[in-house]
Amino acid sequence: MKSALGALLGCALSGACFATNLNIVDYGATPDNYNDDDAIAINAAINAARDGDVVIIPEGTFHIREMINLKSNVDLKGDGYAKSGIAALYEGEDADDLVIKGRNVTNINISGLRLKSNYSGGVRALISITHSSKITISDSSFHRFKKHGIYFNHTRDGNVKNSKFQDATDLSGGGHGYGVVYTNGCEGGRVDNSYFYGPNIRHGVVIQGDPQYGPSHGIVVKGNYFKETTQDAIDLHGSGEYNNQIMYNTIEGDPAKGGKGQGIGIGENAHKASGSGNVIRNNVIRNTLYGIRVMQGSPGAMIKNNEIYNCKEHGIYIENGIGTEIRGNIIEGCQHWGVFVKDGNNTIIRKGKDENNEDTINQINGNGLSNSTTGFGGIRVKAGNTGVYVLDNDLCENDNYGGVNLSFEGQGTVKNNLCQ
Repeated sequence: MKSALGALLGCALSGACFATNLNIVDYGATPDNYNDDDAIAINAAINAARDGDVVIIPEGTFHIREMINLKSNVDLKGDGYAKSGIAALYEGEDADDLVIKGRNVTNINISGLRLKSNYSGGVRALISITHSSKITISDSSFHRFKKHGIYFNHTRDGNVKNSKFQDATDLSGGGHGYGVVYTNGCEGGRVDNSYFYGPNIRHGVVIQGDPQYGPSHGIVVKGNYFKETTQDAIDLHGSGEYNNQIMYNTIEGDPAKGGKGQGIGIGENAHKASGSGNVIRNNVIRNTLYGIRVMQGSPGAMIKNNEIYNCKEHGIYIENGIGTEIRGNIIEGCQHWGVFVKDGNNTIIRKGKDENNEDTINQINGNGLSNSTTGFGGIRVKAGNTGVYVLDNDLCENDNYGGVNLSFEGQGTVKNNLCQ
């Protein structure tokens, strides 16, 4: 009884048990009127809201000339991104060139909106969340942004689901053209069941950090679809980011367009190494330059139960990694090597377990399609690598195109591989 009375008292004091919907039209917003500034009405509704209230963006396009500022415990809800839109009547890359901003806020849901700039140059970011927690953005679409569709900065539990990203307006360096970003010590967010459509997306999801707040960690990227991003669809950006899980995503590339990577990157040559404990599993990757690439000495990545097909170069490329584990993957039809360990001491390439605890072996078949006179094929471990294990793999049919099933030039253990 005491706990029930306490909960009721807390609800009454917060106002959450009397939550109401506040329609922005009642505060002066006018749909489909290019000449007004609906940000005034939207911000007025948010400011009038109490904890637990929902600000409603009804059907129509609402035009804004200044950004919208979020408030803790107040949701923003549209009627679905095909019906409810917010369009910025400005462009630019300054700090305030945003559509929606949340700073030091918590417990907010944003849903059912189409966000864009009406100007071809785009805005810096469509949603920017900083020093905040428990933010969920769902069932929305994002268009015409210069740097970021959604930007999470030093935020705990920043979540994105069932949303769509396309039409970034700048794909140059310096952090441009990213769909969703976790940076500066973000913790525990998720990106689920969302779509990232290139070619005007540079990276779909970026996980990174900085010296002040540390690396982002505990991020889950699950069940998303990425099509023809110009660089890595999912990028662990080389700021020590650790203990992240990348799983059950589908990535479709187009290597004919000359993209860089286009699959999943761990670490980045323009930056530094990722941290340890990153797990890349159960993804399907097709027609990319590389399937999965490990760089800058990134340690302890687990790469398991992925399917990688028809890469222009290597399926899994350990360019520079330490203690990478490669278990239970299917790699077929890559032009160069199925797995290439260029610089990767203590790499393990052997069988693993699936979610039912059944054995899964690496099936590395039919690679080395390039007509290079030097030949490619299944697995290559370059000279100078030590402590490498290549055990219990299926390496057959990589020699069909003039290459080899296995080229082991390093030091370690090689045994029980089919067609080795």
